[in-house]
Amino acid sequence: MLYALFADLHGNWPATQALEKDLARRGVDHIYCLGDIVGKGPSSDRTFDWAMANCDLILGGNWDYGVGYKQYAPDHYYWEQLGEKRLEALRNLPTEKTLTLSGRRIRLFHGRPIMRELVLAQDDVSAIEPFFTDCNGFRCDVVGYADAHRQALRTITPGIFFNTGSVGNALGVTACCYALLEGEPKDAGAALEVRLVTVPYDRDAVLNDASQATQVPRIDTFIREVQTGRYSR
Repeated sequence: MLYALFADLHGNWPATQALEKDLARRGVDHIYCLGDIVGKGPSSDRTFDWAMANCDLILGGNWDYGVGYKQYAPDHYYWEQLGEKRLEALRNLPTEKTLTLSGRRIRLFHGRPIMRELVLAQDDVSAIEPFFTDCNGFRCDVVGYADAHRQALRTITPGIFFNTGSVGNALGVTACCYALLEGEPKDAGAALEVRLVTVPYDRDAVLNDASQATQVPRIDTFIREVQTGRYSR
């Protein structure tokens, strides 16, 4: 069983199109989005609609809830672009998902708001270890999350901790980044594989779109991050 896990589309339509093409080529069985389908870039309506049409599961991220609940006054552009029906859907996204694959219990979430402060894969084990217990109090063997926009894979005690990276606003590698999770749903003795994927996309196209969308809040920081792969705020 092959799962595609991705997040942080952030209104980047060319990157989302590259993701769609790569997923079709691989023939994945399940498509899970770990949140932040809106915000930052100029095309949140298109990335929202694509995710809703194509994903088996969408979890809520900090931007999804922030825009959906209209928590930040400068973000009126997104409220108007998305409309009330989409905003309501953002407000009602679930926060996490747990599944069992190859006998391992796997916890998936965006990052914030499950994390009060964003935890990075290179942080001390003491900061990471609590997230191996899910919202129902069950211990997990694998934790997959997003939010940091930077792919990572780390093995620690008690298990595997990985970050999918970002489709539309990746840091470090300026590409469409996501993860693949492969295993057997009914065979506890089967192998479990986590793979990190990077796919080139037409960055010039999204930079052109962004440069013309001067009304988008903080669009200059989004442009710099797409150009450089470095956090800009």
